[in-house]
Order: sequence, then C-alpha cells, then structure tokens
Amino acid sequence: MGLSPAWGRWVVDNLLAGARPEVIVARLEREGVAGPLAASEVSTIARSPALLVAREARVEARRLAMLARMQRDLQRTAARPHKVLRASGLSAERFFDEYYANNLPVVLEGFAREWPAVSRWTPEYFRDELGHHEVEACVGRDRDPDYDQNFKAHTERMTLRAFAERVLAAGLSNDLYLIANNRNMQRAPLRVLYDDVRWEHGLLEPDRLDGCTALWFGPRGTYTPLHHDTTNILFCQIYGQKRLWLAHPAEVSLQRGARGVYAAMDPERPKPDDPEPLWKQVELEPGDALFIPVGWWHSVRALSVSINIAFTNFTRDNFFSWFTPAAAR
Repeated sequence: MGLSPAWGRWVVDNLLAGARPEVIVARLEREGVAGPLAASEVSTIARSPALLVAREARVEARRLAMLARMQRDLQRTAARPHKVLRASGLSAERFFDEYYANNLPVVLEGFAREWPAVSRWTPEYFRDELGHHEVEACVGRDRDPDYDQNFKAHTERMTLRAFAERVLAAGLSNDLYLIANNRNMQRAPLRVLYDDVRWEHGLLEPDRLDGCTALWFGPRGTYTPLHHDTTNILFCQIYGQKRLWLAHPAEVSLQRGARGVYAAMDPERPKPDDPEPLWKQVELEPGDALFIPVGWWHSVRALSVSINIAFTNFTRDNFFSWFTPAAAR
C-alpha cells in the first residue's frame, strides 16, 4: 500500500520547492509512515518523468507570474493610475500604434460627436420612428443574481416601441436591457441605424458588420457585471452617461473564482476578502468612445437612460477567442 493521494501531492510540492528527499522522508516517518515505505515512495516520485514535467511547468508559471507582477507594478507608477487616458483627434496610425498594439484603454473624446446618431438616437426616436420593429430584450434580471450569464432565460421579444416605453417608465432599474447578446443589430430592420454612423476615421471596416456590432439600450441603473471580453472593443456612448470600472489583465487575482469570463467580485460592492486590484474609472458622455482592449476586466453602470453601440470590426487583427485564462486547466 502506497502513500495517500494527499501525501503524494505533498511530496511532489516539496520536491518542486527544492526540499531534500531525506528531509521529506523524515517528516513522513514522524507522521507515522513506515521508513522503508516513505523512502521508496519519495525515491519513486523523485525519479518520475512526471516530476520533470511538473518542474518545467512550475518554472514557466513563475516566469509568467513575474511578468504579470511587473505589469501590475508599472501600472501603479502612472501619474494618475486610477484614470483612463483620454485623447482627441488621434489618427488611425497613432491609435493602433500607441493604444491598440499596447493593450491600453483610451477615451477618444468626441469621437462620435458629429455622427447623426448622437443627435438622433433617443428613447423617443426609437419609440416613434423605429417602434414597429421587433427586438429581443432581457427582462426580469432583478430576480436572478446571474442575470448576465443567464441572459437566454430572460430573453423576450417585443416591439421597440413597447421596450422604449418601459425604459422611459422604469426610473432606476436593472430589470430590463437591450444587450449585446440580444444581437439586435443583426436584425435587418435595424440596419438603418448604420446610416447614422461615420466611417472615415479609418479604425473600423464598414463592410464587415455582421457579428461585429452590438446595441445597448436601457434605463438608469443597468449594470453589466465585471468581466473581460475576447476581442478589442470600441464602445461608443450615443445617449446618456455611463461609468466603467476597468482592471488590467495582469490582475490575475481576478481570475480566482471566475466563471468563464465573469469575475467573482463586484467592484462597486467589494467584500473584505476580495482582491484589491488597481481600478481605473471612467465616465462617458455622448460622443465619447472608449477603447476597451482585449482581456481588460470591466463593469458598466448606466448613470442615466443610455444608448450605446459597440464595434469589433477593427482594421487590425482582432482574433483572441483563445484568451480564456480562467478556464485554463
């Protein structure tokens, strides 16, 4: 009869940490393991090819942990570490070189200010001009703590008029929301909204829209829990105001307890034992666009009735569906 799985793992952990085999054997003997058995088991584990693989994996993990720590520490040296950088009038070349390629969020101030959408898209416009079209909406979110992950269970079809009227009457509420997963921008009648967007900035490909755009519309108080995406996103504020909390992908503590791309904590309501990453906060006004880099954790709170459109159809590579660190095993 050999060592129990728990003791076998303890032996592996100590060998990987550099403990001498004779010291490990002595400890096993003090714990009641017979000397010959302890010596045989430790010797077998020490010579195992699996231990060599584990040692290499441990070294690689330590290297990556050092890289993440360096990135976290560098983030804290910024003059205003809790603020998202802001810029205006950036050329496409500067945007891609300075922010996109470096995985840095930035508010592009006034990016969409001249779009017809900013002066046209209001709850009343959606109700009166597009109200006869059907949309999918998430409703009944308040009764489900995992409403965002379980969006399919909360999906209802209704006219945009009916939804807009509910938004206008809702006051402060997180119970109803048009979200990206409703895929309303893929509905043919709503494609007319693209006529209110301008493309001459060179950041996005106007001929590649299917599956690359998303519409949000909801009352004051709507909240998207802390998560990260597997693409870069240009999040455009069209109507109302929103506040976002962001944290760098190197904040690996947020991966603990995460389910898929959703973190286990709420930055607006932290618990005493929650991690304390370096948070960046930003508030968006109509016409602003926030570049949310792939992997950055973020939550989103509507400070008023709010309408947003987001894009992933950048003119640069944006394929990062493999980035799911919380699912790594």
